[in-house]
Amino acid sequence: MSDGSPVVRHTLENGLDVMLKEDRSAPLISTWTWFRVGSRNEIPGLTGISHWVEHMQFKGTPTLAKGQIFRDVSRHGGVLNAMTSHDWTAYYETLPSSCLDLALRIESDRMTNSLFDPAETESERTVILSELQGAENNPAYLLYKEVTGAAFREHPYRHMVIGYENDLRQITRDELYAHYRRYYQPGNAYFVAVGDFAAADALASIEAAFGGIPPAPPPPPVRIVEPAQIAEQRVILRRPSPTAYVRMAFHAPNARHPDAVALLVADAVLSGGKGMGLASGGAMGRSSRLYRSLVDAGLARSAGSDFDLTLDPYLFSFGVTALEGVEPERIESALDAEIDRLRREPPPAAELERARKQVKAQYVYSAEGVTNQAFWLGLMEIVDSWRRVDTLMDEVDAVTADDVQRVADRCLRSDARTVGWVLPTEAGGEADSPSPIVARFTCFGLGGAGAPPPSNRSGFERDALPDRTVVLGQARPSEPSVSVRLRVRAGAVADPEGKAGLATLTSRMLTRGTSTRSAAEINEMTDALGSSIGADAGRHSAEVSFRCLTEDLPTMLSLAAEMLRQPSFPGAELAKVRAQLLTGIQEADNDTRSTADRIMRRLAFPPPNPLGRRLSGDVESVSAIERDDLVRFHRAHFAPSAMTAAIVGGVPSFAAARDLVAETFAGWSGAAAPEPEIPLPGRKSEIVRETTAIPGKSQADIAIGLPTISRLDRAFYALDLANLALGRLGLMGRLGATVRDRLGLAYYVFSQIEPGREGSLWVSRAGVDPSNLERAIDGVIGELRLLRESGLTPDELADARNYLIGILPLALETNDGVAAMLLSIEYYGLGLDYVDRYPSLIASVTADDVVDAARLLDPAGLVIGVARPPA
Repeated sequence: MSDGSPVVRHTLENGLDVMLKEDRSAPLISTWTWFRVGSRNEIPGLTGISHWVEHMQFKGTPTLAKGQIFRDVSRHGGVLNAMTSHDWTAYYETLPSSCLDLALRIESDRMTNSLFDPAETESERTVILSELQGAENNPAYLLYKEVTGAAFREHPYRHMVIGYENDLRQITRDELYAHYRRYYQPGNAYFVAVGDFAAADALASIEAAFGGIPPAPPPPPVRIVEPAQIAEQRVILRRPSPTAYVRMAFHAPNARHPDAVALLVADAVLSGGKGMGLASGGAMGRSSRLYRSLVDAGLARSAGSDFDLTLDPYLFSFGVTALEGVEPERIESALDAEIDRLRREPPPAAELERARKQVKAQYVYSAEGVTNQAFWLGLMEIVDSWRRVDTLMDEVDAVTADDVQRVADRCLRSDARTVGWVLPTEAGGEADSPSPIVARFTCFGLGGAGAPPPSNRSGFERDALPDRTVVLGQARPSEPSVSVRLRVRAGAVADPEGKAGLATLTSRMLTRGTSTRSAAEINEMTDALGSSIGADAGRHSAEVSFRCLTEDLPTMLSLAAEMLRQPSFPGAELAKVRAQLLTGIQEADNDTRSTADRIMRRLAFPPPNPLGRRLSGDVESVSAIERDDLVRFHRAHFAPSAMTAAIVGGVPSFAAARDLVAETFAGWSGAAAPEPEIPLPGRKSEIVRETTAIPGKSQADIAIGLPTISRLDRAFYALDLANLALGRLGLMGRLGATVRDRLGLAYYVFSQIEPGREGSLWVSRAGVDPSNLERAIDGVIGELRLLRESGLTPDELADARNYLIGILPLALETNDGVAAMLLSIEYYGLGLDYVDRYPSLIASVTADDVVDAARLLDPAGLVIGVARPPA
């Protein structure tokens, strides 16, 4: 059983392992069913089959109709997801704690009874091919794919989780079903639950649900051992891209190897502590070696290293996105210098301690909430043992400087590495270079009624300081960390004509130096504390946010205050940030999803409406911004009367947090300029569409938009309910059921409402094969028309109500989630009792209200942006 650990461990007679951990901090439970199967278990010709089987697990059983899993979880107030990696496949539900039996019914049924209907198999083939096309639109993903394939000659880690296109076109239904029957069995699985339950009672329910499943023969082991790499391998990709990408990969040990933890620390020395599991403490490592030698030196937009805990030996990797015009030779040379230095010299004591603190802080952040805890337990059991959840940080503390130098020297050898470049062939590009990815079958925002949300009248608190700063918070004294968001009314809508991107550039410069600290000193300080701090601008506000351990709150809040009050905007730093922003703009200009969205917003809010502009501006506007523009913008818009602070987590009381804000910001004065009036666009009388062709792509992206009513309008709740059924509820609502599931036209298709005080924006997005473009657009518009004509069925209305009511406890699971909610409540003037009033607000919406609201979404006024490969 538990042996003194908070985790109860038990094995059923059929071989199913069970791990349970009680956590009474919220009325929630997170259940995870893990299978020891991933892409490492695949053979040539069947690559991607594990990921495809994961998709088919949502297609029904004899007792669970297709789509019923999503509907049932939704109406009971939960979220669900599934994911496949190299080493594992996992399915989870996070629900009100009264709903354990629902999760058990779903997972015990589909462990052995999934149908794999031939027609559904073919429909899902198209969906997965669309998913592959979307990934391969990104040249950084292609580079990762090719470098990994070149690094491994024999081991199945050489292919991506999603598989090869030729295999995906040929895999049969029977092959899928055989793979499912071979690996989905109790002896190859385990069940993890964390949350508000009694372990003994939960174990009895698990035994009742899974105990009757018969054991099966063990699946075949993976016997392939990758031969030692004895020569450098090189990959050169020539792709449309605005900049170069560089990737290096070195073979590294698995999670069980004695050197694994030292490599985690070496990774932090090189590029900062990384998020662990599902959660992350945010970006760290701005004082790290790679940041200084590549980003700070003006060579790269981003630079990082990566070491994952895996079942078999995998890779220690480096990935760099160059700034425009920087040759990959210079990037590789800088990487070589830092790698050689770490191989030759142990890191100094202060640098080692900074790296260990970051790893430990990220570990603390990864355990916030029951969902994250359950994931981390399951992941460690896959790669080694769940017991390392309790011992891993002791191992980190034991890592010495000599250990770091030793493992770097052993692992990072230039004669046994794989190097890859992307060389631009013409203007274009993508979003940030990804870390090694996990293929995911993502289910967006599910929820439902379940248990009522906890009362927050006593938990949420608010006060206004004499300088008119508003302080919001919720004290959670037992939490080891704190999340803080400091929001100022200084968003992109305030950008002056011809200076689009000024708010973004000003905000990002806040972390680049103050009157008393240089950018390097700020980076050293935050990294030493294992904290992360960032600043950026949205449409209506700028925000400085940070996450830290509780004992470091006064120090970090003082730093944030300096950034907001006394930024120095040094010229050298401005040149770096501007170059990074320009590269990002050029990358986005050739990303199909970003481009479709940009076109849609410009059509919905034509110039000079600021809502139609890109937040980061364009190449011409950003190039024209000077330091004096930043100084003037800051002086005009940053003031205490324009700031709202939200502090949630391990503070002794709200009063203590409020007083700390008052003390830290004492003496700040000035008045902020009012937010500009934003004209609402007139209603269009016909559909307006614009298409852009982007070379080197394989997937088309669609963005459909329609300006609509304000978030403050009483009809907004009815409109939100209507849209939930249309494009969010379950597997992307009616749109998902029609465009994705029945017609098999898209990997993703959904709709959402972006709320605003002046007016909201209804948006639908889809990623499709170019040959399916017109059918996908027609499918979205057809479902929109049907919604306007007939509204929702009684079941749909009930499910949508349940979603909006039941999602609240999940939104309050983490410190940062509460901080974000508090800021939203303040911005819209909803009142601290909003969470308590919300169920009655939703319950009062009638079917007729929904029909009236749906008629606001008139297809005749749609604007459509499309970005696609050339015909």
